[in-house]
Amino acid sequence: MTEHAGVVRDEAGLRKGLAELDELEGRIRDVGVHPDLAGYQDLAHAFDLLASAMSARATLECALERRETRGCHNRSDYPGLDPAQQVNLVWAGPGQVEREEIPPVPQEIASLMREVDTEGKLVE
Repeated sequence: MTEHAGVVRDEAGLRKGLAELDELEGRIRDVGVHPDLAGYQDLAHAFDLLASAMSARATLECALERRETRGCHNRSDYPGLDPAQQVNLVWAGPGQVEREEIPPVPQEIASLMREVDTEGKLVE
């Protein structure tokens, strides 16, 4: 994830990360879980490994889908902000990224907000 989905990303790196994750998920299927007298630590570690792989896949697939630079998501191959992409990307399982409209900010919160210049800044 550090190598392929770090602060600055591009399509080639994200696709390479997904390919490496495919290989890793294949190896995860062969992980053995063996309860012993100490309990079910193997099972807990296996679930943690699966959850980490799932989180990595969600991050990579959504980052690949967002073809713009917005906030802390920086795509070197799409450096501009795209107003059409001002949505939440929701990962709904492998290969399923859905777009969810962002509701308007309530007036009582909007009145407290101010614009912050992000020109030339990599991460705010």
